[in-house]
Amino acid sequence: MWINVLCGLLLPGIIIGYLFKKNPPLITLMYPIGVAIAFVGSDWGFGFFWDVSPTFEHNPSLSAFPYKIGYFPLLSCLFGYIKVKEIVKTPLLIFLFSFITTFMELLAVWSGKILYSNGWNIFWTFVTYLAGFIVAFLYIKILKKYKVLR
Repeated sequence: MWINVLCGLLLPGIIIGYLFKKNPPLITLMYPIGVAIAFVGSDWGFGFFWDVSPTFEHNPSLSAFPYKIGYFPLLSCLFGYIKVKEIVKTPLLIFLFSFITTFMELLAVWSGKILYSNGWNIFWTFVTYLAGFIVAFLYIKILKKYKVLR
C-alpha cells in the first residue's frame, strides 16, 4: 500500500503543487474534475472489470484511493495546463494523454498491481481514458466559454 500512497498521492501532489504555483486558477478548477472523472471511471468497473493490489476485504477499492485523489487529478491538471498554453493541438493532446496513461496502466498490469477480469483489456482501458480526456477538454471549453478561464 505504501507504493500506492507514494506513486498515487505523494509524488503527484508535489507536481500538482508546482503546477499550482504556475497557474492557481487552472489547477483549482482542473483538480476537482480530475477527482470526479477518477471516481466515476474507477467505481464503475472496480471489482467487476479490474482490481488493484493490495486488496482489502471490507473495502476493495481502498488501494486505488491514492490514485483517485493524486495521480488522476494530476493528469487532468497537466492536460489542462498544456491545453490552456496551447502547446499541442487538441486532438493530438487527447490522443497522447490517452495513450501515455494507458501505457502507464499497462505497466501496472504487467507488474501485477492491476488485475483485469471479465473480458476487460488494454483496449477498453484506452477507450475509458480517451472518454475521460474528452470530458476534461469539454470542461475546459465550457470554462473558456463563460470566461472562467482565458
